[in-house]
Amino acid sequence: MSGTGDMWQQAADKWSEVTAQIQEADWDKSTTCAEWNVRELVDHALSWQAMGGGVLGAGTTPGDDWATIQPALATALHDPANLEGKSEAFGGMSHRGVAGMVIGDLLIHAWDLARSIGADETLPEEVVESTLMGLRRLPEKMLRGDTMFNEPIDVPEDATNQEKLLAFVGRQP
Repeated sequence: MSGTGDMWQQAADKWSEVTAQIQEADWDKSTTCAEWNVRELVDHALSWQAMGGGVLGAGTTPGDDWATIQPALATALHDPANLEGKSEAFGGMSHRGVAGMVIGDLLIHAWDLARSIGADETLPEEVVESTLMGLRRLPEKMLRGDTMFNEPIDVPEDATNQEKLLAFVGRQP
């Protein structure tokens, strides 16, 4: 299994691939996140990446663009020292936990964005498996409701890991 920095990089590569396909006419399109259009979804994802990057030693802050966030967070997540300790900004969560949240958020929103603009929705399998495993460990109260994800959706037992992840976070695969 890859390390944290490599996992984030796989999610970041997918995000970069999908965002590169956004056309001017796409910015106001609805997304799988009912409250956001494409522009708002991208802004949300970048804000989370920047906030997480600030906690994890990347020196990023909300408002930074992807060209600033991507190399800074990639470098920070490849330094094991940045994964030690806890974050007050994330309610005392371990830095490893924050890194997992940042990875999962970028991965899931890459899928949301791909679905919304008609791009390839295939996510990196290794990151899907790791994210699903990590999310299943979190308390339901933290996962559901206004703060993160909708209720899970049922999928067949033979569903792919990507379908299971998306269903777990309330997306219709």
